Order: sequence, then C-alpha cells, then structure tokens
Amino acid sequence: MKSFSHKSSIDGYFCPKKKILFLCSNNVYDTNTLVMLEKHKDTLLEKGFLHYFSNLRDTSTRHLLFLFIVSHICIVTNASSNFDLNYIQLFKTLDSVRIKLQGSVAEVLKTVPGLPKDWLTLGRLCSPRVLFYFEQRPPVPDENLKSLQHLMEDQVYRLLRKCRVITNVCTNSLFAIPSNQEFVFFKPKQRDRFTFLLELLNETFEIANESPSDFREFLNQHISLAQTEGFSDNVGRHVGPSIFVLPPARVWFDAAFKLFDFFTNSPANGSKGFQLLRSILDVEGQFSEARCLKVLPLALAAYQENLPSHYSSQYHENKKTQAKALLSSHGRGPAVQKFLGRLDSECDRFWCSGRRMCEFPSIIGNPCIQPVHRVHGEENGDSKLPVLPHMSGVRYVSACSCGRRQANREDPYDVKYANYDFYRLIEEECCGRLRHVTFPIFKPSSEHFEAANLKAASKSMHFAKDVEKLITGTEDLSLGPDENEFPALSVDHLSQVAADDHEESQTSLGKGDATETIDEENIMEITGTHELPEIPTRDFSTTEYLPCMLHENSPKGILPRYSSWSLVYLGSSSLYSHNAGLSDQPGFLTGSGFLLPWDIPVRLQHSESNALEGRRAHNIGYSGKGKRAKQGQHEFTVKIFIGVEYECPRGHRFMSSSPGRVLKATGAGLVKDSAQLITQNDVPLYLPCPCPYNRGGKALIAQLMRLHVVTPKAAVNVTIDPKVRPAPPPCPEFITGFAEPIQLSPSSYWVLRFPYVYEDENQIYTLPKESSRAAQHGYLLKGTCGVVELAKE
Repeated sequence: MKSFSHKSSIDGYFCPKKKILFLCSNNVYDTNTLVMLEKHKDTLLEKGFLHYFSNLRDTSTRHLLFLFIVSHICIVTNASSNFDLNYIQLFKTLDSVRIKLQGSVAEVLKTVPGLPKDWLTLGRLCSPRVLFYFEQRPPVPDENLKSLQHLMEDQVYRLLRKCRVITNVCTNSLFAIPSNQEFVFFKPKQRDRFTFLLELLNETFEIANESPSDFREFLNQHISLAQTEGFSDNVGRHVGPSIFVLPPARVWFDAAFKLFDFFTNSPANGSKGFQLLRSILDVEGQFSEARCLKVLPLALAAYQENLPSHYSSQYHENKKTQAKALLSSHGRGPAVQKFLGRLDSECDRFWCSGRRMCEFPSIIGNPCIQPVHRVHGEENGDSKLPVLPHMSGVRYVSACSCGRRQANREDPYDVKYANYDFYRLIEEECCGRLRHVTFPIFKPSSEHFEAANLKAASKSMHFAKDVEKLITGTEDLSLGPDENEFPALSVDHLSQVAADDHEESQTSLGKGDATETIDEENIMEITGTHELPEIPTRDFSTTEYLPCMLHENSPKGILPRYSSWSLVYLGSSSLYSHNAGLSDQPGFLTGSGFLLPWDIPVRLQHSESNALEGRRAHNIGYSGKGKRAKQGQHEFTVKIFIGVEYECPRGHRFMSSSPGRVLKATGAGLVKDSAQLITQNDVPLYLPCPCPYNRGGKALIAQLMRLHVVTPKAAVNVTIDPKVRPAPPPCPEFITGFAEPIQLSPSSYWVLRFPYVYEDENQIYTLPKESSRAAQHGYLLKGTCGVVELAKE
C-alpha cells in the first residue's frame, strides 16, 4: 500500500507468504523529508514557512496516529545513539487525540463488514508494542553493546513511566513496552536508513543468502509472539487480559483504507480531536491568530476613520490598502494572510452597506458621485435603491447658442442634455427672443412612435475606447465661477452699438477694392438664384425617429427627435465692429475676439436688361463702379466677416486665424489675417486652449463650438453647409439634415452653434485623448461657406 497526502506518505510492503505487512511513514519528522522541502521554494515564499510546515506537521501526525491504530508493532527510530526527548511530547499528543477521536473511529469501523467485535470495542487492533531502533552505534566495544542496550531499555522505560506515556493497563495507553523482552536495538554498523530497510526486506522475503542479522532475530521474536499468542503487556496483579486482534487480510485492508481516508481528508475543525491536534501542534499559528485577532479591529477602525457618507471604489481601495498595511505591520506569523483576506471582506461589506458611490461614467468619462441609485425609467435596477439623476459634481462653463451669455453646465450624462436641453434652458434668459432657424427634426403623427431599429449598427451605451476624461482629476474640475458671476446681456443692450463704425467696416464694396486688379482664378462665379431651403415633411417617417444624430450614412427618411445644431440671427450686420471686435461676447481671450474678413471676387451672370443690371448694381452698392469683364457679366468684390470660435471647459473662448492657429490681434485691434485659409481648408475641431490656468503643463482642449458669419450688403447670399467628422475614419460625417446649403440673409449677423458631442449608432464622440494631437483628431470639412446670388422678388 502506498498513499500520499501533502508530501506525507505511507509506503506499504506485504509478504503473503509470512503474512506480514510492513508500513513505513515518510513525514516531516524525518530529516530526509525536510530536506526535500527545498524543492518547494515558491510555495514557501508565497505562504510562509510556518503556514506550510504547520499543515505538513498536522498531516504527518495524523498518519502516525493511523499507524498506531492499525499496527501490532511500531518501530520508532532515533537518528543518534541517544533517545530523542521530543518523542515524549509527540506520544502525549497522539494519545490525547486518540482518546478524543475514539468515537469517530468507531463510527468508521462500523461500516466495515466482518470486523471483529473486539476491534470495534477497542477502536484498534491492540495496544501496539513499540520497539526503539537507534541508527548510530555508541562508541563502546562489541562485548559491551548488549549491556548498553539493557541500560537504555531501563532508562527509556523509567522515562516513559515517569511521563505517564505508558501505564500498568496497556489498553489505556497509546502503546505498550514488553516487560520480559528486548525492545531497544543499536545498529551494529554504519548504514543509511534505506540500505537498512532494503536488507530487512531481503531478509524477510529470504532473497539474500547472507547470514541472519541481529536485527532480524530481534524483530522476529516479537513477530512470532504476535502471530501465536498475542501481546499481554499489562503490569500488576489486578489487571484483566489484553485485547489482541488478528483480522483477515481482506478485513484489515478494508478498514485501513477507510481509516486512512478519515484521518487524511477530515477538516481541521471537523471534530474536537482534530481541533485539539491543531491547537497542540500549531503553537506558532495559535499565537499568530491571537495577535492578528487583536490587530484586526484596529485595522477596521483605520479603514472607517474619516469616511464620507459614500465614496468611490478607488477611495475604497486606497483605504483598504492603508488598513492592510496596518494589519501587516502589527500582525505576526502565518495567520496574517488569512486575516488580510478577512479584513478585505469586512471592508467590502462595510462599503457595500449603503456607502457605495454610483460611479456611472458621464459622456466625458467622469464618475457619478451620488450614492448607488436607480435612474428614472430604469426597470432592471434594485427596487430598494432611491431614484436619483446621475451627477458627477463636475461643472463646465459654456456660452449659449448666440454666445452672449455664459453659465455653468453640469457634466452631461446623455446627448440630449449636452446638445439641446442645456441651450434651451439658458436661451430663456438670453437669445430665446431671437430668430432661430428650424432644423429638420422628427414630428410624430400620433402618440405611438418609437426609435428606429437600425440594422448593421448596434446601439451601445459604452463610449469609444479612445475617449478619456477631459481632465485627470475630478477634484480639479470645478470649472469657472458661479453662474451669477456671468452677466446676462439683453438685446436692447446690444442695439446700442454705434452703427457708423460698422458701416465703415462692413461694406467697402467697390471703394478701393473695385479699382484693384481682380485675379481671374479667384473669381467666384454665380450663375443662378436659390431659394431658402425648405423641410419637406412628407418624405420623412412620422412613426419612427432616429435615436442618434444625423450623418451621411443615416437611413433615409428618418429624423432625430431634437436638433443638436442651432443657427441664430443676432440682427443687422452693424452689430459687429471690426475695430472693437466682439465686445458683447464674454470669455474671449485678449486679442482673440475678432472676426476675419473674407474678400470674395464674384461674377454675376444673367440675361437681364441694362436697366435691371444697373438696378442690381445699385442694390449691391457699387453705383456703377463695378468692373465689367464680358457682356452679360458683372464682377465685384464682397466682404464677409467669418469667425470660427473655440471654447474650452473653463469658458475661455478664442477665434482661429487659420487652421490650427489662435487669432492674435494687435493692441489697436488690427487683424492682419484673412479668412481665406479658414474657408478653403479643413478646420480642426479641437485645439489646445492657450489659457494660462492649465495645471501641470497639460493644456485643456478647446472645441469648435460656433461659426460667426456677418453677411455683406450685396445682392448675394452667404450659404453655410457644415459637415463635421469628429474623429478619424471610419467615423461618419455629421450633417444638419438640410438637402441644400442654408442661405443667410444679406447685411445680417448669424451664429451657427455646433453640437457639444457627436453620436452615431455605435458610440459617442467627445474630446480626444491627448491635447498634443487634438488638432489632428476631428475636422470641420472645407466647403462650409459659400455665396449665391440673391433671389429675385
């Protein structure tokens, strides 16, 4: 029989001829087994030597107790010529545990068929006889060796009797010692243990032809007595007969395997006997557990110190790390790892008991700071949780659609609030009375409508992987002052701007410009008239709406429920002064609140009479000074003022002089740049903000939010047709929904507001990851602005 468990094993050798079974225990009490532990360095480093060794010692001691229960003779070896006193404590431990486990062993033996009654009553075959084998010979002559053995027997007997390991009644003891036979043997010559065992087996099985050794004779006298009469090692006058059982091999093997399974696989806390064994053997572990049990409340108190009402998982992990550091520094022994796990579970339980933060990410990526809650309309959430809106505690500063009023905005958690609701609320106090262009949106025909089921695109609430938080720390995101620090500017206040300054800067149409040579390649030829775009309602669905924003790949005939764009008519072109700039728009960086002039040579083609042509020229403002190139054509230059406005989360605003560059006017308000580079190239959607309040050298990212257009007093209409690609391909191009470019009336000031975030069927696009590469992330595509001839009345 050979069985293994936790590096402790029992090797069995059976001789059917002589009906002898040899069992050899290899455990941690053996020096050779301890040396082999070096192969398990990784486990020792991970769990610690004490933890690993205590488990091995527990299993080894169980196996020794198993041998004392199923054996008739037990040979105890000593590595030297002296008796190892550590055996005294081991024998006492085995005897105490045996008594505690006697009932459990009897229950196991009841399941063995054909078991002798005496074995079941006693719980073992007999009180086994113990023989002591000393592996080293003492330095005495051979003729004195036998006398030395007898002296050692007397010494061992008195020691065991004095320590009450053996008693007069052997049934009450762990083992017995023969009173009239030798039980101590010294190895006659120096041999290793394995050679000794091999020779013993060879002699037992009569394989070797050598002369019988002294040890075989020493052992055979006990074996012969066990096979014939049995042992009767009781001492005293009034003692009864000893119980000695010789069971059949089949019954013995059946009982031995069941007992071995019981001793090997029973948990340490399964019965009182094994609990006692653990407490006696694992003294270091007991001390470690007592020490850690004392430190555990201190570690829990350190975790709970100065905790807010609810907090995030990151804060929770940081506090757990502090508590674990306290436990690790004051705890001792192998139980530290066990109590670290217990501390971890206790901290998690405390955190989950009403102190968890929601942490649902906003569109920008900031976590919700509310306690764990449900959102209105959520059906799958825990009904016991309160219904609260998501709120990250981060506030940004944004201007309204026209740009005249700034206010604090909450960190958005849905696209509708980011692109529509916020601006609708702030417009009530500012530009709500101004004229707005209505963008194509869904108009239901009944109360029963639903979102369209878009094929080949799965709507996901998860954001793009390349979207990260706008600013690293949430605590750094209390952006801008309070809302009441931003003054609300009315339209009446804006009408007080002097008109003379604007007249002079708006249309010098033909005055100075017309006398210059016009480059034929840059002339914009206008060959027809265009009406303002209309929104045909019959071509769009009235029962299904688009659950995202419009883009070029959107299905035809489906519109969104709200518009993410806004086009506002501020008033006459005289509202803007090229000398003073945008004086009524708050938040602009110094020298950046100016629009760029765009001088466009245009050529009108028509077949009208000279009188009509003269009337058109008069309406344009040339008074006959325009240059004629060919018959039926009229060439002149119109001046348009355009500004692409960027806005950062702190409310800083600035115009761009060319793609990727910030406009910087002179101290006198002189703008030397032209809008030609802006109109003829793709304009970056994101730029690093040049504001001086960036922390750690990492610039905030400003986003293109408005397009300012001041149209001239001429017989032409400026058109806008914005197309935005907010991320690298395959990101789609987002559009307004109009079939044709939007025509802006002459001599007027218009502001086109872009969406705050962009959303298609698959994801939401926000600011890029790195500010250093923000300019290459998304673009307002070229061709946004154009000019057409004014339609006839």
